[in-house]
Amino acid sequence: MLLRAGADLEAATSWGATPLDWAATMGSTKVADLLLAHGAQGMNLVAAASLGKLDLVRTFLDSGAPLASLARRAVPAEPDDHWVAESACMKGDVISDAFYGACRNGHTAVAAFLLERGAYINARGVFGATALHWAAINGHKDTVAFLVARGPDLTVRDARFASTPEQWAAEGGHDDLRHLLRA
Repeated sequence: MLLRAGADLEAATSWGATPLDWAATMGSTKVADLLLAHGAQGMNLVAAASLGKLDLVRTFLDSGAPLASLARRAVPAEPDDHWVAESACMKGDVISDAFYGACRNGHTAVAAFLLERGAYINARGVFGATALHWAAINGHKDTVAFLVARGPDLTVRDARFASTPEQWAAEGGHDDLRHLLRA
C-alpha cells in the first residue's frame, strides 16, 4: 500500500537506516525482496547475511571488493547507547557484523560460512550483545546449538542490561534454550 502511494524507498531515519536496512535488521526477507523489486538500493554484506541470502553473501565476499564497501550504511559516527565501541560495526569488522546479523535472525548456514571466513564468534552488536544473545532471545534453537558447539563465551554480559545469553533466552521465554545455555 505504501509503495503504491509513492513511499520513498530510500527515506532514512535520523541515523540513516532505510526501509531495506530495517527489513534486514528484522529478518523480513519478503519485505526486503518487495523493496528490492521496486528499486530499493543499498544491499550490502550485512543486509544479505541478516536476510539469510547465502549465495549473495558468497558473491559479495568472493568479489574482491574492499570489505569497507560492503558494510552497513547506517552506522553512528560515535558509540551510543545502542552501538557500543566494542560492537563489530563500530570497529569496522564487517564480516563479524554480518555474522551477528545472520545469527540474530537465525540463518545458521550463513553464520557458519561467515565464521569460516573469519567472523569473531563473540562479536557484539546492538546493546553490546553478542550473536548468541540475539539468537537466544529470538528463539533460534539451531543457531544457538551451532554457536554453543563452537565455544563462545557463555558468561559474556551485554552492555545495556548486564545479562548473559542465558538470561536473554529467559527474557524471550525460551526455557529450552536457557537450559541449553546453562548446560
